[in-house]
Amino acid sequence: MNYPLQRQPSWNFNPRNLFYILLAILILVLLMVRVARTSEVIPPDNLYKGLIGEAVSEGYEGMYAVACVYRNRLEKGMPLGCVALKRRDLDVFIQTQGKKYEIMAKEIVYKVFTQTNDVTKGATHYENIERFGIPRWAKSMVRTVKIGEHTFYKAK
Repeated sequence: MNYPLQRQPSWNFNPRNLFYILLAILILVLLMVRVARTSEVIPPDNLYKGLIGEAVSEGYEGMYAVACVYRNRLEKGMPLGCVALKRRDLDVFIQTQGKKYEIMAKEIVYKVFTQTNDVTKGATHYENIERFGIPRWAKSMVRTVKIGEHTFYKAK
């Protein structure tokens, strides 16, 4: 018996409706995963130049560590902080170092920004303290590791 004041469901449940609901949820999840992947940190195109300017004398391991710091800084929303990119003679300096280091630096930037291995243990700062002394900013930070001549730090 139908009562006039009773509401009838606007749609009837059937298995096909459940299929379409699950399909829509799956599509949304896949789209969200794709958006998450595209929001990864992307290094500046000229970062390899800064890496050569900052750490070419440290060899592969030292350059890799410095690149990890740049990635950590970008992931935390901090400025890149690569002072070497401001050098007026940077392009000339890179040419004097040779093509070998340019290729090595590009490879390091690619590896650091596509893999998760962080040899600096989350460091966002570094300094050659034997040569330049301990900077003021380092006193409020935790030392994470020393690689080559660079000492690495992160916030407490």
